[in-house]
Amino acid sequence: MIDSPHNTLLALNCGSSSIKFALFTPDFQRSFSGLVEAIGHGQTPKLKTSAGDNMEFGGPDQDHASVLPRLIDEIILPRAGTISGVGHRIVHGGERFNAPVRITPAIRQGIAELTPLAPGHQPHNLAGIDAATRALPGVPQIACFDTAFHSGIATVRREMPLPRSYARNGLIRYGFHGLSYEHVAANLPGLGFASGRVIACHLGNGCSICGMIDGVSRWTSMGFTPLDGLMMGQRPGRLDPGAVLWLIEQHGGDTAAVSKLFYHQSGLSGVSGLSGDMRTLLASDQPDAAFAVEMFVDRLVQEIGGAAAGLGGVDALIFSGGIGENAAPVRAMVLEKLEWLGFNLDGAANSAGEKRLTTGESERHAFIVEADEERIIAQEVAGLLD
Repeated sequence: MIDSPHNTLLALNCGSSSIKFALFTPDFQRSFSGLVEAIGHGQTPKLKTSAGDNMEFGGPDQDHASVLPRLIDEIILPRAGTISGVGHRIVHGGERFNAPVRITPAIRQGIAELTPLAPGHQPHNLAGIDAATRALPGVPQIACFDTAFHSGIATVRREMPLPRSYARNGLIRYGFHGLSYEHVAANLPGLGFASGRVIACHLGNGCSICGMIDGVSRWTSMGFTPLDGLMMGQRPGRLDPGAVLWLIEQHGGDTAAVSKLFYHQSGLSGVSGLSGDMRTLLASDQPDAAFAVEMFVDRLVQEIGGAAAGLGGVDALIFSGGIGENAAPVRAMVLEKLEWLGFNLDGAANSAGEKRLTTGESERHAFIVEADEERIIAQEVAGLLD
C-alpha cells in the first residue's frame, strides 16, 4: 500500500463533454479537485476547482485531447506532489474487462477496440490515458470500467431477444455508470439499506437506473451502448427499433448522420430545441423547454417502475448525478408520481437538498447520494498498487 505522505493518486474522469479530476491522499482524502465543462461542439470550456479557480479554459475549438495536456501540466501537477498512480474511468469494458486493470499498450488497444460501442465516450477516455502517459511517464495507470459493476446481472436480462449467436459475439446488455453505482452501494449501509431492494438513478448529461439487491446490480436501464434506457441530455434513450430503421432510410442510409443525431442532437437538447442542460430548461419560460422536462420525468418514472418490477419491489430510491443532486423540481415531480409506490415527498427537505427527501411517515424513503466516481477510481488504483 502507498504509505508516503507525498504520494498522491490522480483520478481522471473524462465524460462526453466534461473532465472531472481529483487528487487523493493515501487515506483517500481529496486534496484538490475540479471540473472542466462544455468541451466540444463549439462551446468554450469552463474550469472550476476546489481552490477557487473559475475561468474559461481555451476556446470553442477545444476538445478533450487539447484540453487535457494543459489541464494536467498547468492545473493538476503544480498541486500534486508525487503522483504514485493514475486511474481512469473507462465507459465500456465489453466482456473482456470486468475488473480494474493496469494499462499496458495491449490493454489500451483493447479499450480502443471498444470505441464503436461508446463513440461519445471511449475516445475521450483514451485521450486521458494518452495525456497522462506523456505527462507522467512510468507512473502506473489503471483502467476502471463502468460496465464492470453490472457483469453479474442474470444472463436472461443481459441477452437480447435475438438469435443467441449474436450474444456469443458480444451483443448483450452491459450497463453503464457502474463507478457511480459502486459509490452508491458503498453508502447504502449508512442509510440503513445494506440489504434490500434499492433503485439508484444516476441523472446527469448521461442518465441511467440501476436496480440493486443487497448492494449488487441486478437490473439496469442501459444496454449494449450508452444510448439505451432513460432520456438524457443529448441522447434519446429507449427507441423503437423500427424508428431507428426509418431514420436511417430518411438519411439515405447515412448511419454516421443518424449516430450524430442519437449522440448529440436528441434527448433534452433535441426536444427542447434549446439546451441539454436541465438548469437552463428549468429556468426557461419556453413551452418546449417545459415539455422536454415533462418528457424526461415521464420516462424516468416509467423506468423506475420497470426496475421495481425487475427487483420484485423496492425499499429505497436514490438520486445521484448533477440533475439528481441539484434539480429539486425534477425530484419533486418524480416522487409525486411515485406516491403509489409508497414515497411521500417532504417538500421542504427536497427544496433544501437534504439527504432524505421523504417524510418520516413515508412507507418508503428516497435519498440524495452525491456522486463520487473519482473516489472509487482512487480506491481501485490503490488496490492494484498494493
